[in-house]
Amino acid sequence: MLKSKRFVAAALTAAMVMGTLAGCGSSTKGNADTGAAKTEGEKAETSGTAAGGSAAVGTKVEFWNDKFANSEKSDVDKIMSSITELSGIKVEQIAYPDTAAYQTAMQQSIRDKKAPGLFTWWSGPQLETLAKNDLLEDLSDLWDEVIVPNGVSKDLADAFTVDGKVYAVPYSVIYNTMVYNMDIFKQFNLEVPQTFDEFITVCQTLKDNGITPIALKNDSWAGFIWFQALIGAYEPQLYLDICNGTKDYTDPDVVKVMNIWKDMLDKGYFTMPMKIQDMDKSLAQGTVAMELEPNYEVGSLIKEYGMVAGENVGVFVLPSMNDHKKVIFYEVTPLCVAKASADKETAKEVLRSWFKKEHQTVLTEVANFVNTSEVQVDNKCIQDTLAFTSDSDNYQMILRYYENTPEEIRNVALDELMKFELGDAGVDEVLHTIQAKASEVFGK
Repeated sequence: MLKSKRFVAAALTAAMVMGTLAGCGSSTKGNADTGAAKTEGEKAETSGTAAGGSAAVGTKVEFWNDKFANSEKSDVDKIMSSITELSGIKVEQIAYPDTAAYQTAMQQSIRDKKAPGLFTWWSGPQLETLAKNDLLEDLSDLWDEVIVPNGVSKDLADAFTVDGKVYAVPYSVIYNTMVYNMDIFKQFNLEVPQTFDEFITVCQTLKDNGITPIALKNDSWAGFIWFQALIGAYEPQLYLDICNGTKDYTDPDVVKVMNIWKDMLDKGYFTMPMKIQDMDKSLAQGTVAMELEPNYEVGSLIKEYGMVAGENVGVFVLPSMNDHKKVIFYEVTPLCVAKASADKETAKEVLRSWFKKEHQTVLTEVANFVNTSEVQVDNKCIQDTLAFTSDSDNYQMILRYYENTPEEIRNVALDELMKFELGDAGVDEVLHTIQAKASEVFGK
């Protein structure tokens, strides 16, 4: 459940949260119809209130998102055709080309009856802000009636729960794991590391043999990826404490972890930050051995470079430094219904079909994420990842940093952590800068 994180009052009463996207899009390229915000004259009246005052279900609903701008049009068509056929309602996707444009459009539309019936958003504080401002439809009943019965873990509802009500369903659940080139590991007789010391030994062995151990992403938001990974490997509770303000970023344990990261950087265990396409290419060609990325990235390695899951590309979870459960950081994209939308009843009717096995199978085939246990997958890496997530004795799932900390702190941290990765700022400077903003937000 989303907890109150001692946000300042203004943050909880803001009409919208503006932020930047953190890596939920596919790395595939194409020419999907991106659409644009429609004028009032152009938007179709698809549902509304019947003459007698009861809610009416229409025959068409808009689905706004920023997920399809770089996807193949044929893939997007498969997804839309699937849900349209199952629900009997035409789902028209409006994909915005960038996050800033998308969030601006939602800010301008969400209080109006012409707001989209369905739209994707971000979990954590950003979802909480919309819920606190009464801008989202309560979907709690749908969870009990159709979502959990169709194989979605009821635990995921916690990521969408505010004050006891569930305000979204999962558009996608993405798990971050170490993706590695199995051929490179075999070449140097390396085993999947079970302890953090073994992981460091793997990195050093690769470095000694001319292979850069780990690829880094150059997206402006991506500096938090290894920050959260190493804090979580050191002590999961420490990660949670800095996210909610219980502990400072300048805490001695955080400083200790940052110095571990600095040592890894200084020893050349990481590439300079690069585009995801170059990361995948380097891993496939064997100049880099590992990348810490969402599970869908294996699909790109298979599609673009002919790698075979379980044969020459595999996954594992970064080991613990202190003999606790390994942490799998996940991101879950909320699929919401705008409360003011005239199409909200139509949208909820669509959601009754969204988690049927047939539609979720299409989503898995096209986008390489798995939301429900009803979907059967042949991809060994996805099978292994799902096995990790269900092994609660040895693994724990924690919401990633991007959604798990207040936006004002996060935005400062993203800039500072990228400077750190690039060698443009030291440990003390970075942590004190982030903590200054945290103290302001948490009222310390």
